[in-house]
Amino acid sequence: MTDSYTPLSPEQEAAVRARINNNPFIASMGIQVPALGLGYAHFVMPFQPGLANSIGLLQGGMIAALADEAVAYALWSLVPAGELISTVELKVNFLAPVRQGPIAAKARIAKRGRTISLGEVEVHEGEQLVAKGLFTYIHLPPRPPA
Repeated sequence: MTDSYTPLSPEQEAAVRARINNNPFIASMGIQVPALGLGYAHFVMPFQPGLANSIGLLQGGMIAALADEAVAYALWSLVPAGELISTVELKVNFLAPVRQGPIAAKARIAKRGRTISLGEVEVHEGEQLVAKGLFTYIHLPPRPPA
């Protein structure tokens, strides 16, 4: 997966980063976001021993969760204010174990549709490709005011 992407406008970047800053999962996992672009996101998560499985490797669900967040925020850069998105399907191939981290997820939106969008992601530990995934999201109308 290439690292080239179209930068966001300062307003778009601020809106996506505000959403990231309000995400408790991202904060609790210590996830950093070194790059955002139009339909692109690069997320980095440190290895935390409390997230390891019984043989000391990073639990696969944590890898999938990081991948899901990265793809979702790549998509948020393409979503108008007020519209909502939700994951409806994901497929992750685990290709190598994560022994110490950190892991980096680089996500790109392959197709932004009206109702359904598709994103792809690669997760690396250093140079090692550890997972590759495809994620499908549904676009939902804004919630009515309460």
